[in-house]
Amino acid sequence: MPSGSRLLVASAAATRLAAAADWLDAHSPDVEILVVGPSWEAADGLVRAAAARALARFGTTRLTLDRLAARLAAPILARARRTPASGLSLTAVAARAVHLLLAKGALSYFVPVAKRPGFPSAVARTLEELRMNGVGTEALRGLPDGGADLAALAACVESELDRAGLADRAAIFAAASESAAGTPPPPYVGLPLLLLDLPIASTREATLLGALVRRAPAVLATATAGDERTIAVLESTLGCTRHLAAPPPVPANSLSAAQAHLFQDSAPPAAALDGTVTLRSWPGEARECVEIARGIRAAAARGVPFDRIAVFLRSPAEYRAHLQEAFRRASLPVFFARGTTRPDAGGRALLALLACAAERLSARRFAEYVSLAQVPDPDASRDPDARWVPPADDLLPTGAPELPPVHDERSRMPDPDPDTAAVIEGTLRAPWRWERLLVDASVIGEQKRWAGRLAGLEEELRLRRQALGDEETHAALLDRQLRDLGHLCDFALPLIERLAALPQRATWGGWLQELRELAAAALRDPEPVLATLAELEPMAPVGPVDLDEVQLVLAPRLRDLTVPPPRRPYGAVFVASTEAARGLAFDVVFVPGLAEKLFPRKIVEDPILLDAHRRALDIPTLAIQPARVAAERLSLRLAVGAACEHVALSYPRLDVEQARPRVPSFYALEALRASEGTLPGFDELGVRAEPESGGRLGWPAPEQPEQAIDEAEYDLALLGPLLQSDPATTVGTASYLLTANVHLGRALRARARRWLSRWTPNDGLVDPDDLARAALVRHQLGARAFSPTALQNFAACPYRFFLQAVHRLAPREEAVAVEVLDPLTRGALFHEVQFEVLTRLRDDGLLPVTPDRLEAVLAIVDRALDAAATQYAEKLFPAIPRVWDDGITAVRADLREWLRRAAAADDGWIPHRFELGFGLADRDRPHADPASVPDPVPVAGQLRLRGSIDLVERHVQGVLRATDHKTGKARAKAGVVVGGGEVLQPVLYALACEQILREPVAGGRLYYCSADGGYEERDVPLDDESRASAETVARIIGAALAEGFFPAAPARDACRWCDYRPVCGPYEERRSARKPAARLAELNRLRALP
Repeated sequence: MPSGSRLLVASAAATRLAAAADWLDAHSPDVEILVVGPSWEAADGLVRAAAARALARFGTTRLTLDRLAARLAAPILARARRTPASGLSLTAVAARAVHLLLAKGALSYFVPVAKRPGFPSAVARTLEELRMNGVGTEALRGLPDGGADLAALAACVESELDRAGLADRAAIFAAASESAAGTPPPPYVGLPLLLLDLPIASTREATLLGALVRRAPAVLATATAGDERTIAVLESTLGCTRHLAAPPPVPANSLSAAQAHLFQDSAPPAAALDGTVTLRSWPGEARECVEIARGIRAAAARGVPFDRIAVFLRSPAEYRAHLQEAFRRASLPVFFARGTTRPDAGGRALLALLACAAERLSARRFAEYVSLAQVPDPDASRDPDARWVPPADDLLPTGAPELPPVHDERSRMPDPDPDTAAVIEGTLRAPWRWERLLVDASVIGEQKRWAGRLAGLEEELRLRRQALGDEETHAALLDRQLRDLGHLCDFALPLIERLAALPQRATWGGWLQELRELAAAALRDPEPVLATLAELEPMAPVGPVDLDEVQLVLAPRLRDLTVPPPRRPYGAVFVASTEAARGLAFDVVFVPGLAEKLFPRKIVEDPILLDAHRRALDIPTLAIQPARVAAERLSLRLAVGAACEHVALSYPRLDVEQARPRVPSFYALEALRASEGTLPGFDELGVRAEPESGGRLGWPAPEQPEQAIDEAEYDLALLGPLLQSDPATTVGTASYLLTANVHLGRALRARARRWLSRWTPNDGLVDPDDLARAALVRHQLGARAFSPTALQNFAACPYRFFLQAVHRLAPREEAVAVEVLDPLTRGALFHEVQFEVLTRLRDDGLLPVTPDRLEAVLAIVDRALDAAATQYAEKLFPAIPRVWDDGITAVRADLREWLRRAAAADDGWIPHRFELGFGLADRDRPHADPASVPDPVPVAGQLRLRGSIDLVERHVQGVLRATDHKTGKARAKAGVVVGGGEVLQPVLYALACEQILREPVAGGRLYYCSADGGYEERDVPLDDESRASAETVARIIGAALAEGFFPAAPARDACRWCDYRPVCGPYEERRSARKPAARLAELNRLRALP
């Protein structure tokens, strides 16, 4: 049986593991042994391999150093009534300390950045390092440039920890060291001790190891060559010098050479690379991960088990999602050592609800919550205590073993009725419908608005339903809206009430109770969120804190939750950070990302405690730049050292997200130098790393179809050579694609036909079939009414007219608080005030407006605008009152100037009718002239017109004029008649006025009655030319409706601001220019009209 202490240092993990295995085998199988590893996987793998060799082994305990410290410290912490705190709890304590010191004005140096979201996390990391190395507040207070602030933060954090009865990592290790040195020795102390590749980075860790080593009868420690900081601590602690596993004088292969000489002054004899080391470059991280998956499949085909293959990452954030996708596509089993961090719908839903509460119960945030499909089933349990989930942290006690999965209650429930159920698969039924209801109700925010607006909308819908009587089509629509509104109210109002009841300030215990209840009530799958909240349980006494502080602490953790890995990694490819390679060995290892700023990472100083201050503290274990550089180099040595047969190095030569090339890092050069004995240049490296297959970004497929990882790659690999071959020899080779996927065939044909030099049905509505023609019958000019605005879309683009007037497509609306007075809202407000003012002036006999009446008239304008602005503010809930007030002031100035000009005009025109509507019987219009008619007005032949004329004026000579007020810029040219079909209101409104009032009409007018429009006018007389132009417009649009010809043929620059650009794409103007112009002759004639 071994005795004494021994330290083995080797570059190859297999060598260290072999020595550790021999040491274990030298002990009797029934001897109790303590194995402390860098990770559970490393310690467990070593002990299981030893048990397999000995057929049985008893009493071997395997732990990580943190888990061992927590177990040893537990009795002392319990007597002191202190609870271990996780990293999330410490971040919360740091956030609390920052808030307290800012409120007291006790910070000065860090004030500019103290309110940034990442500041508490940075403070927590720095203070943990300082406390683990025994640095006190007095030492910090003497440092310049922030030393006093950092000392205040350290003292405040320590005070908060003491007050809350929390033990951070430093306190746990201190208690563990005390326990390990006590009498009698606690469990695990005094056993033979195996320290497997353990990293030692702090004084308190070294102190605990010293206490364990002094009482152990035999100790073996292994360390990676190059980990000088750990080796120095182990030599001091063990009282022995390192034993180096000498490399062979002539390396057996390139891999052994790389492991022995990486970042060393030595070099192997010059030799070409063999198959044990490869270096490749690929176009982007995503393609790099796909090639890793391909390499794993190739290794498995050679007989390498999946659990003997590993991928080690230095930049997990950049590669994690790409690796997940590549492994999914390749159907490879994978084990993420620390679990995979991915966006969590439940966590983001809870954050959306907290943001909803913070933003005055914002309807937009509530809509965001529902869109995440986390609405719980109505019959699901809402008891938070029944769904308690333990926290997961090495410093916290372990929970009870997991029980076998219980059959989910949801699987026993009958499928919900899609027409009556409020919740289906985690979301409210028909989300677009309830979102439409939120917009219609103008909820926007605040609890009283939620209840009042939804109740008001319900009453409005019921009144409209009663007015319809037995009219089936519209009645069914309103009945459905009422059901949807009922489901929304039943679910949303109790949740809004709960959010409104959240406290302004509370202790963390109070907040955790509220959040647990909220998660149970509002989340379909609350377990991951409850596990995160459980980490904060030790913070219960701390506070009070406000909602902003709660969001600051929780947001980084809840956006992306860690999915715990399976208990055992067997049968799956091992994926982990390079640091997790300690104590592990694999046959094949992949190391991606050997590019600048990826591997090595950009090395920066700690922003809270700069290196100059660290040197002043004179603590050797505090990391400074040389130690950080050494740690980066050690990461590559660990990854390469973990390989037994083959290591595949790679780097992305493109940064796809930034659209720029990437430069290989000098680590790639060093790997080649250590492998083959000579140092290549960057140009040579780029040539050698280029794969034989080329690896193009625009053609993500292997050279041979047999190497494809999924069906998409197989298809591309098959098509690639065909594109370079003689077309006569490849006809029909890829035809299987069109039969294997009908959607692909349809999409490819549609895309190709849009670029043909002839019109096809893929260019819009072109040459419709009988079914489409039948559908168009009810949209003919004589069958339904059109507004001038809808008709104007035809000249801009026939397909836009079709999508808007026939399909009724419109941009999605959101119930949001307005930040500025947008043009549409401004125009609606302007017109409403004009109607109120002109109606009042007519009733009071103050028309026409004259200079002597102006003051009284302006007072009426101000009162009308104030009343309307109050109503609009209640409806739109402006986010920034000052900006809203400025917008109202601008409207007031325009209205007053409009009336001043009217008083000074003296041109004989007197306002006569206001908001004269026609064909708008289906709309609830509180502002309409009594002379309005419910039916559309026939004009210009068969055209049935609907709309509302802003102002009808009567001249002293007895003729009328139809005026359309505009509040934007004057875009119509002087002398306009119909403006190429895009300015139709003057002529069509004049014709409609003539039909409704049965009096002579002089013409129509556009009046740009605002400062933006310069108060310009565009008069269009109703003469033979304008009547003929109107008839031409109606005839051309009517012919298009009869023929069913609405191509995507935009006017110049019409696509730039078009709402339907997502439907058509950005190239319609270019595509339509390739088409025959003959079929556009009538459209071009329309656009040529004056």
